[in-house]
Amino acid sequence: MTPFFSNPSRRNLLLLTAAALVVLPGCSLMVMAGKVFMGDPKVKSPFSSATGQDLTEIETPVAIICEAPHRLVSRVPSLQIDILDRVARHLETEGVRVVDPGDLASWYDDHGEWGDFSEMAAHFDAGHVLKIELREFSYQVPESENLLQGRAEGHLTVVEVHTPPKSLLTAESSAKADNWLPTTTVFDRDFSLKFPTSYPIARETQSEDIFAQTFIDRVAVHISQHLYDYKTSESVN
Repeated sequence: MTPFFSNPSRRNLLLLTAAALVVLPGCSLMVMAGKVFMGDPKVKSPFSSATGQDLTEIETPVAIICEAPHRLVSRVPSLQIDILDRVARHLETEGVRVVDPGDLASWYDDHGEWGDFSEMAAHFDAGHVLKIELREFSYQVPESENLLQGRAEGHLTVVEVHTPPKSLLTAESSAKADNWLPTTTVFDRDFSLKFPTSYPIARETQSEDIFAQTFIDRVAVHISQHLYDYKTSESVN
């Protein structure tokens, strides 16, 4: 057996770890040491923890809808569309199949309401429906026109759509399944986010438009990470 210290790569790894332990305080020591030896570990998503399901391994797509009160949309007219599109993009990047948001919008325009999601889910063969309810969204510090800090709060609901096996479907039930499928709420969770977390930033350092887009994207990532496992270094809190 080759001695540990005679292997150059192992010796260099040990030296790097020792150097990290010297310069990093407190918990950072253990975090860095863990990453050196084991890589960047993954965090189990709240959805996976609650349901035992992994959306990246499910063939049926997720339909995503986003709702916000008029008082928020009047301040940021594109808010719902921006959040919806970016959440869909982030989920697809992680390997989650998603119903095209444009197709969902067209379906809504034709029907005028989502109903209990069963008819919509049946139309798109969706296995899950993610409903995003935005309750608060702002990026301006109250009574301080020169400071920017994003704040978002809302609620996430995931509904699972139950499709009966084709072998059990009669002609009558099969026709019914084309327009309606039973659903069950499997995930129900509030979310909140503040950015920057410690203190606001001055408008002189960044334009309001750039800050707003950055914050919207951060909110979308935060929402998305409720549904897939991610690396600790990618965490958005």
